[in-house]
Amino acid sequence: MLKVIQLKLSDYQKLKSILSILLFLTIMQSEMLSQQSGSISGKITDKSNNEELIGANVLVVGTNLGASSDIDGKYNIGGLSEGYYTIKVSYISYNSLAVENILVKTGNSTRIDVPLEPTTTELEEVLVTAEALKNSETSVLKIQKNSANIVDGFSGDLIKKNNSSDGTDVLKRMSGVTISEGKYAFVRGVGDRYNNTLLNGASLPSTDPERKSFSYDIFPANLIENVITAKTFTPDKPADFTGGLVQISTVEFPDKFTSQVSISSGFNTKTAFKDYTTYAGGKTDFLGLDDGTRDYPSLIGSEKVVRGNYTDPQLQEITSGFANNWNTTLKNAPINGSFKLNVGDKFELGEQDVMGYIASFSYANTFVTTQKQKNFYDFSGSRYDYDGNSYSSNVMWSGMLNLSYKLGLTNKISLKNIYNQNADDETTVYKGEYRYADQYREITSLRFVSRSLLSTQLVGEHKINFTNGLNIDWILGYSQSKRNEPDARRYVYSRNLEEPSEPLRFQLDQSLATRYYGDLVDNDYNGSINFNFKLFDDPNLPKVKIGTLYNRKDRVFDARTFGFRNLSGGSFSAEDSILQLSVQDIFKPENINNTFIGTNEITKPSDSYNSNQKVAAGYAMFDASLLERIRIVAGARFEYSNQVLNSFSQTGEIISVNNVYRDWLPSVNLTYLLNENINIRLGFSKTLARPEFRELAPFSYFDFLANELVQGNPNLKRSLINNFDLRFEYFPQGGELVAVSLFYKKFNDPIEEILTASSSNEPIRSYANAISADNYGLELELRKSLGFISESINNFSFVGNVTLIKSTIQLNSDNSGFQESERPLQGQADYIFNLGLYFDDLASGINSSIVYNKVGWRIAKVGTSDLGNTLEKPVDVIDFSISKRFFEMLTLRLSVRDLLNQDKNFIQQAPGGDQISELNRTGRNVSLELSYQIN
Repeated sequence: MLKVIQLKLSDYQKLKSILSILLFLTIMQSEMLSQQSGSISGKITDKSNNEELIGANVLVVGTNLGASSDIDGKYNIGGLSEGYYTIKVSYISYNSLAVENILVKTGNSTRIDVPLEPTTTELEEVLVTAEALKNSETSVLKIQKNSANIVDGFSGDLIKKNNSSDGTDVLKRMSGVTISEGKYAFVRGVGDRYNNTLLNGASLPSTDPERKSFSYDIFPANLIENVITAKTFTPDKPADFTGGLVQISTVEFPDKFTSQVSISSGFNTKTAFKDYTTYAGGKTDFLGLDDGTRDYPSLIGSEKVVRGNYTDPQLQEITSGFANNWNTTLKNAPINGSFKLNVGDKFELGEQDVMGYIASFSYANTFVTTQKQKNFYDFSGSRYDYDGNSYSSNVMWSGMLNLSYKLGLTNKISLKNIYNQNADDETTVYKGEYRYADQYREITSLRFVSRSLLSTQLVGEHKINFTNGLNIDWILGYSQSKRNEPDARRYVYSRNLEEPSEPLRFQLDQSLATRYYGDLVDNDYNGSINFNFKLFDDPNLPKVKIGTLYNRKDRVFDARTFGFRNLSGGSFSAEDSILQLSVQDIFKPENINNTFIGTNEITKPSDSYNSNQKVAAGYAMFDASLLERIRIVAGARFEYSNQVLNSFSQTGEIISVNNVYRDWLPSVNLTYLLNENINIRLGFSKTLARPEFRELAPFSYFDFLANELVQGNPNLKRSLINNFDLRFEYFPQGGELVAVSLFYKKFNDPIEEILTASSSNEPIRSYANAISADNYGLELELRKSLGFISESINNFSFVGNVTLIKSTIQLNSDNSGFQESERPLQGQADYIFNLGLYFDDLASGINSSIVYNKVGWRIAKVGTSDLGNTLEKPVDVIDFSISKRFFEMLTLRLSVRDLLNQDKNFIQQAPGGDQISELNRTGRNVSLELSYQIN
């Protein structure tokens, strides 16, 4: 144990040294690059549709300084002494605009975004007074206001106000979004398989082999520029979403050199400095990587280890080859720690060419002890009843490097790269009654799961004729997702349930003493090109957008399971003292012989599969204005898809899935501009949801944490969904929004997660199609400054959203043994609340927020046969943060997450009333962060 602790301390000391060097170099570089001037920067857009304007002239009145907006509509004017300035913005066919009273400070950049109004009649020049800083929260609301469809968004500024640490924290504050299991998103209450994710416009593979969903917690919040969630479909986007299409944009590059270093430390109130059970891992666990410590013996090749293939001496040798690393150790849990480093800059290459970069690295290590209960019931009563604890450490580090090259005003090429490594190291101990066999059991599992994601994208944007609007954009992307679970160990000690004085004995049973190895690799290749143009140089004629996409996903999965049992001739009675020893002593070399312990591979033929999915798509759509106030965006997308999966049944028969679909997917979005600040939207679209590879695969394995078998269903069909939306939007002023939405969704062949009973009396989690489902919903959203109440609370603002949903699903009375013929859709919550109060005072540098979240009842697993449904109980979650800025560059932030610390309960319907099937109690998370930023 001492050796393990010393190793961990050594790893942290190395990280601390690296941090000190990076901080020193960053500060030194800031001194070298400090300037005695400031700048004005921002973005020039078309006020009517929020499109970027290229080549707009921006002049500083009274000087000879100025700039032209680039391909992104951005401009930057440097070399300004501290003081107040006026800028004048002009562009052909648009009314000129002058912005005065712009305060520029030495060493800072003042952001002024300017929307220009198209010229309809001869108007006099307009003068407005600019705010000292226009944050990107306003820009995101402009995207919402002028979008072709219904979207919700979060800006980088609001992400900071929320004290968001990763993408999960961002999403759970958005209207209609809920988070399941701490990392998976449900949009408008529908399950993760009905949502999709794009990173910088390109698709990503799933980070979990069990489901389609993407783990948003792998994205540190400091890498995110904004998150836009589309709730209605337009043909230029992939059609495999129904609840929402989550579009994450990472930071591109800044207008000038910027750097930020932050270090944080924190603790969980139920974990830090308290007893923490763990085991001896590898030297590189602190990097989220296994160093080979958990590999199975080199003697084991591709041939399965079963009797008949090997002699008893060979089985002895193989068994001895496994590391004797079953024991757990007890220590005091350490505190959490993290650091982040961002560096970015741009370089002017000639008069109009610009190259920029942003690089980022982050590292975090957290420790959590979760008090757990796990119970299982059928209609005859309780089957098992366990209490225990799960001790988990998580390591996550990410690196990002984005390079962009702007060639003049009309072309941009970007290379965007991100790598994430994420690992969970878990020790779980359950104790309780196993009533099937009238036993008291103590179950221990040791598990290390390593996940990685690599994404690289080459992106091009070209304004061929920016006056008439011919725009071309394209993406070539590759991403790879890996999941490695080496040497997951599980063992059981038991005694007679009615004899508490009886000693515990090790269960030498190949189904209870096991070592599991799983390895998955997903490769995703995608390419797309879009053409956006006007038919003629007439603003009253429609704009047309056409494009095509090809996406291929390949997966290879392989798993092996080894069990330990008596060899032939071995026989033990209940009094055998050797079975009362610790697991480490039982597996000593002297006990591995022809009459005691041997290895048997219990891998089934179905425990490996390979699969691929090809999607080829093309679309056409138009964007037109009717009668000045009506905007229509309509079109259709055609998707050809082919899903192939090859595996075996548990008895060895070949199973092949070859699903081919050809789908026409129409979309119509109408927007009525009641006035400059009010939109009324109406939308219809048809979308789909394909089953995931894991859901199709017959592979079956035991989930230690859930204490369930998991098995796929190769007979699943894809789901088709008709979507109807009505929305009222009011934008009172910059940064404010009032929105009311009604929506209806009709599902055909929806896919659900179900629970059945196995012949071994263990619950089986699987998947099935229902006949149809209907979702009706109401969304309310408000973003409002509280200054209208009193000038004294002008620095306070409120952001809130409420979603109410009614869901029904229709089933045949004999459909897969479902208990009801009608009930809510699995995973569908009946309400969602997100409420936040924010305080932001630029003068004092104090920023604070308190945020409340609650999700209603939802079915976590559908019961079949004699099993009741499992429901997730609502909990109230409150997060608080406060920060103070010092000397313009230093920020200190205190955060407390989950202030109420309510139990997370799952309830199973059972005879005599509902019962707790699962309980999780984790404690509050407290953190203190210090960041140093150079602008």
